[in-house]
Amino acid sequence: MRRVARVLITGITGFAGSHLAELLLARGAEVHGLAHEEPPFTNLAAVVDRVVIHAGDITALDDVRRALDQSGAEAIIHLAGVAVPTQAAADPLAAVRVNVLGTATLIAALEVRRATRLILASSADVYGAPAQIPVTEDAPLRPMNVYAATKLAAEALAREADARHGSPIVILRPANQNGPRQHPGLAASAFAKQIAAAEAGIADPVIRHGRLDAERDFVDVRDMANAYALALSLETTGTFNVGTGRAVPISEILATLVSLARVPVRTELDATRVRGGEPTRLALDATRFRQKTGWSPRISLAESLRDTLDFWRASIQQGAAA
Repeated sequence: MRRVARVLITGITGFAGSHLAELLLARGAEVHGLAHEEPPFTNLAAVVDRVVIHAGDITALDDVRRALDQSGAEAIIHLAGVAVPTQAAADPLAAVRVNVLGTATLIAALEVRRATRLILASSADVYGAPAQIPVTEDAPLRPMNVYAATKLAAEALAREADARHGSPIVILRPANQNGPRQHPGLAASAFAKQIAAAEAGIADPVIRHGRLDAERDFVDVRDMANAYALALSLETTGTFNVGTGRAVPISEILATLVSLARVPVRTELDATRVRGGEPTRLALDATRFRQKTGWSPRISLAESLRDTLDFWRASIQQGAAA
């Protein structure tokens, strides 16, 4: 297994990026990050003094080149992007700019650094509504929303670069991720935040939700961070699913979190949160990645949801104390 000593993470200050930074540091790597926002970097609070942050815009070629030159990174894990499908739908231009143009900019910056490994974060959403599950990497790609379309475009750019140069590129297609620091625009975190607010007495004990009949594969963000870290050891280009293989209805996510609430709460359908179309089912066959790396999910869905709720409890408590 190849060991990478210096890693640059785009999107290091985000949900997955911050967990990945912590994991790589624990394994002895030198960790650099590209970040467009100003400090303090809340998600990196535990390790901010041990990572090197390079300020810059993922769509600005000079900024990306500077981060690469200054970090001397042997590998890049590209996580920067508009990662919430509803946000991408609300501002498609921003999603295309960051997710597609940002990837193109990174690939352009690597033109003179072809030995640098690139790990690209795609999404299970590129499969759309597959005919059967669990879905393998060879299934048809049928993106059904703006976010998924931008991820598929980013994949195409990476494959074109590999075909041209034989540059080492690994594409990971993660399942839906849960865990501490998740954006509240995503289902599990949205439910957990509402429960924590109700427990703190700053919101009504009502959990408002959209449709609950869609089914998705869920993996904890810390297990996904381990997948990115293991992908650094891969010597050849490839595309890999990362998931549990189980399709879980959103109703189960909500029911589990409600069962963890410390005060009685009720649930209520919110028409503004309802998406159109037929409910879809998706679960990933991660056999190919498991065989290559030995990866397997270690954190159960129940534990992941409990930790998500505890994160929001602590965040709301800190906000109340501030």
